Amino acid sequence: MADKLLKEKRKLFVHSVSKGTINGLLDELLEKRVLNQEEMEKVRDENDTAMDRARVLIDTVIRKGPRACQICISHICEEDSHLAGILGLTSESIN
Repeated sequence: MADKLLKEKRKLFVHSVSKGTINGLLDELLEKRVLNQEEMEKVRDENDTAMDRARVLIDTVIRKGPRACQICISHICEEDSHLAGILGLTSESIN
């Protein structure tokens, strides 16, 4: 369910997410072992713009499956309520 939700919101996420939220997501996903150090560095270091980082990040998370998507959505809802509102995400939307 969470992976389908993120797929639906992908384009809006790429156009709406801030660099600060991307960095927070990278930290959270690394801490929760969704991403490894190499994957995190690839998103952060190999992409020049926030949109490019967002694109690579969301595609990587979606490929990791529903649990990874759920962690990502939860972080957005807790840490960036403005973005969550734009995307129409709530913590209930993943349960």
